[in-house]
Amino acid sequence: MKKHIIAAAGLAIALGLAGCSSSGSETAGGSSAEVETAPSETKATPTENVDKTWTFDYQGATGTFTLNGDTTDAAVAPIEAARASVDGEPITLVPVTLDNTNGTETLNMYGLTVITKDGEQIDSVPLEDAFSEWEDAAGDDVEKYNALIDAYNEHALLELQPGAKGTGVVAFKQPIDSAWRVTVMPASGMEQVEAAAA
Repeated sequence: MKKHIIAAAGLAIALGLAGCSSSGSETAGGSSAEVETAPSETKATPTENVDKTWTFDYQGATGTFTLNGDTTDAAVAPIEAARASVDGEPITLVPVTLDNTNGTETLNMYGLTVITKDGEQIDSVPLEDAFSEWEDAAGDDVEKYNALIDAYNEHALLELQPGAKGTGVVAFKQPIDSAWRVTVMPASGMEQVEAAAA
């Protein structure tokens, strides 16, 4: 009986060692069932696109803009004149040409977000906030204050219905000196689309 117990114990030890060594070699050698290679990610390399023309599509509508802050644009000039009337803080105004003839949603050009080549995020500010600051700067000058209200109502509000074409204006607190990517919120802050630089 002793012989059978010793033989059984020896066999169990031998099988245990064989199992350990084969699992060790699978781990060291890397069996395909246990070792998975992580998929390699291709990361986009930031490029400078600040001087390019940007376009986007949204629900059948299209938009085009540049980020240079053209103060001579017909949509921008009256807003810039309103700012200058009270010597308000300079802002960068970006006109966005919109074609909603094939669109299905009302557009208001809620905002833009610019990601610079260095990864800085620059968000546009509501024109309403800029006009509010300028109205405060008008102080007791009722004529200037009323002119600012009129300018806001006429030039800063946008509700471009499906079937229409027009220009929306987006404001930034600073000049845009760099742009790698731009996202657009054409109708609200809830939906955004990526603009393409060309």
